[in-house]
Amino acid sequence: MTGIRWAGSCRATNVVVLFALSFCVLSSQLFAASTSVVQDSAEAELDAGVHSKLLDETTSTIASIQDLFQDYTDDLRRLSAAYDLIGTADEAKLIDLFRQATKRMYSKEDRGWKSELISLISAQLAPMNLEQAVSLYEAQPIEDAKYMLYGIMHAWASKDFDGAVEFARNQDASIHPIALRGIIDANLSLPEATLMDLGTEFGDLAYVERAVRAYKLQIDLADLDEAWTELINDPTSHLEKNFFRIKHVANAMIDKYGVSETDNLLSSIVSPTLNFKLRKSILSKVALSEPESAFDYALTTPNDVFGSMLTSVINTWARIDPDSALTRVSLLEPSRVRDRLQQTVVSSWVQLDPTKFLNSVDSVPSELRDTARMHLIAQLSNESIEDALTVLPEMSEAVKQEQAALIIVDSWLDSDPDAAFHWVVSDSEIERYRDRLLKSFLEKLTDQNADKAIDLALSRPIKGTKEIGLEAIVIDELSFSDTDIAMRLLNRVRPGPTQLAAFESVSRGLIFKKRTDEAIELGKTLPKKAQTSFYDSMTFSIATQEPLEKILEILPNIPAKNAQSEIAENVLLFSSFQEDKEPLSTDDVDTLMEYVNPSELQRVKLLLSR
Repeated sequence: MTGIRWAGSCRATNVVVLFALSFCVLSSQLFAASTSVVQDSAEAELDAGVHSKLLDETTSTIASIQDLFQDYTDDLRRLSAAYDLIGTADEAKLIDLFRQATKRMYSKEDRGWKSELISLISAQLAPMNLEQAVSLYEAQPIEDAKYMLYGIMHAWASKDFDGAVEFARNQDASIHPIALRGIIDANLSLPEATLMDLGTEFGDLAYVERAVRAYKLQIDLADLDEAWTELINDPTSHLEKNFFRIKHVANAMIDKYGVSETDNLLSSIVSPTLNFKLRKSILSKVALSEPESAFDYALTTPNDVFGSMLTSVINTWARIDPDSALTRVSLLEPSRVRDRLQQTVVSSWVQLDPTKFLNSVDSVPSELRDTARMHLIAQLSNESIEDALTVLPEMSEAVKQEQAALIIVDSWLDSDPDAAFHWVVSDSEIERYRDRLLKSFLEKLTDQNADKAIDLALSRPIKGTKEIGLEAIVIDELSFSDTDIAMRLLNRVRPGPTQLAAFESVSRGLIFKKRTDEAIELGKTLPKKAQTSFYDSMTFSIATQEPLEKILEILPNIPAKNAQSEIAENVLLFSSFQEDKEPLSTDDVDTLMEYVNPSELQRVKLLLSR
């Protein structure tokens, strides 16, 4: 409840402030225009319902701000009582309540109530006595005053637009957007250009554009036939930016005249793009009440090769009656569109009630059951890993089962990585794709917690002398994203092939980041037997990613003759094939040739002479 209310609708995310909205709307005509314009009708019904329910449940006999906190501990009931107290107060009582609200010492838990109360009180007082409300506003520190500004500006601008604007200009720039909204919501009938200029001046043009658009829609909905006639007779209205208006008027026409009006509406829109978008919007709406009709109509859409119209209908139908939607979709000719629509229905069906669907998955056509189970696992993984694991063995398609297993592991990773890892390395059901699952698990865990990832990796023994330990996956994942952490963890890597693989991964990251000198020095810490392979793995990266000057500088530092030779050969041959680059100088060629193995000299010279 501590946030600034940026509009007359007093929008906020919690239920307490939602009820405050009801107060703003119902206690004073100050907020009536703003609410009817900016607020969606469904929101308005919800707000009114919340308010009515609370009033029915709360019989308030309080007379002071102190009583609010003494008699009520529940936020909703307290706010309902505040509405009753403030909404019925006369001017003198409101001034007294304001004094009580600003002087009260609030507890840590209740401190957000101060801003709510002074906002509600000033919103009620401003239409009664604007001068008094302004006087109270100017006596408050800006941290409190900003909560009063919307109501004061709305009341002032309702009577004197120019005076309100001038007053707002003199306020701190940080609260100009609040003042703007109060002024705009009280004067939406003024010329659009005037309002837009004010929005630009006060730094919130986007709000003005939304409010004006909603106000125009309000006027349209008051006389649908006239609004639609205006739209279809003005070709300049058939633009993308006007689709909001076209869509809402058309949907209202459908409500008024029924689905039979669809063809007439669509034939009036000359823009192919808008026509297509409007068809989707109308069909989505019709699908709420007549999904079969909407689906049949969608099938008649010409050139809809991707099934956009059918998708629009199914997205709605699947949330209402997935069983019927799936039956209808399954009657289509086999195609990618049908497959996609079936998956859409199944996904929506699962989301409606995962637990219930778990017991009815066998009612889904057999060819869709694995898809259904995969969607079901995706839902269950967020609630119960155990339930998700019971579904996995029932899947018959290996590819889909692997995808479902990845979903489980991704979700499990966040809640219990140790348990997830134990399952991945031990469960017999996932033997076919265990290695891929392990790799994915360790890569994702590394991104979250590299030390934890390498701890788990090291907990698994290395089988045989040629097997590479799991810690190499962790190092490889870090080698480019966070090379320094990868280098820090190298001393934990087990010796042998695992160590060599990890060092090679880090070297690639270092070379990519132009830290080739460090990569060369890193290799010198390896056992002599591993150094040859290590430096051989670097040759191509160095030859292609470093400039010639750098290559000539580092070649003497590489303690592996074969690697030196390969780098020199690559640079010589690449240069001869790249016509868009300056050819190597004779001195550079001679220097590089000195590093080529004697056994390869004749071959290299032959290739260069072509």
